[in-house]
Amino acid sequence: MAREYFDVMFIPEGGGELRRYRLPRLSRTLLIGVAAALIVVLLGAGAAYLRYLQVSQENDLLYCENEALRRELVGFGGEIDRLDETVRGHIRLANDARLLAGLSPFSAEVALLGIGGVEGAAVLEKHVGLSNPVARTVGLYHDRLERLDRQLAFQEGSFVEVNQVVSASKEKLDHIPTIDPVVGPHYFSSGFGARRDPFTGQPAFHNGLDLSAPRGTPFCAPADGRVIYAGRQGRLGNVIKIDHRNGFQTIFGHADRLLVEKGQDVRRGDVIGEVGSTGRSTGSHLHYEIHKDDRAVNPRNYIL
Repeated sequence: MAREYFDVMFIPEGGGELRRYRLPRLSRTLLIGVAAALIVVLLGAGAAYLRYLQVSQENDLLYCENEALRRELVGFGGEIDRLDETVRGHIRLANDARLLAGLSPFSAEVALLGIGGVEGAAVLEKHVGLSNPVARTVGLYHDRLERLDRQLAFQEGSFVEVNQVVSASKEKLDHIPTIDPVVGPHYFSSGFGARRDPFTGQPAFHNGLDLSAPRGTPFCAPADGRVIYAGRQGRLGNVIKIDHRNGFQTIFGHADRLLVEKGQDVRRGDVIGEVGSTGRSTGSHLHYEIHKDDRAVNPRNYIL
């Protein structure tokens, strides 16, 4: 049987020698198979490339989202820090309120309910699917928020207690000296406690606060009470003493003018005298003392 062939001709585009190749029919079948396989490979490679482009775009999108989330997480941490500082400030305010209500202040350790958190594997179990660093950060923030929630609940309970006491003891609170007595521009020039005597230079104990203000600046009663002394008294010069009941008394020294008399009832905010420099004084100021149960206490602990 005669063998079958097929001819393959190459015709140059710009002219030239015509080339012809004679191939057995079997080679044509092989060529067609190779061409088909090549087409399949090219189609597969094209599909893979398209998939690569899609995955690359998805990865770019995920990277942008992760960067945005990272920035949000950093900002979230800053907000928690600010909330934590605010809560700590509220502890001081809550203690001031408790003190004025006659309740015992609580320690910062009690108010903060301890410092602790979810660590290690426990964090990873709660945040499956996140990388370890992110999971630990999220777990830490979650724990801090839970702690802040407990602290706020504790403070809320404290304020409720203060409110109950205040509601039941309003009259008593009216007689607790809680305001700065000087009405007008002034500053604290000397505090309560140990200091160097301005005249002798020797260590001495200062029973009150010195509030420096221009001569003639009015000062007022810091709470309701009755004037038990108004006159001259040694080193303090012109002095006013007020009995506020419940063991509280206030003393005002170095006044320029006294505007009340012994036996006179006064209300919180009533002007009772003017700042001066009478007695043993180095300049115009008001010497202000608070006594609780016949013992001098720091007025700063009572001034709101």
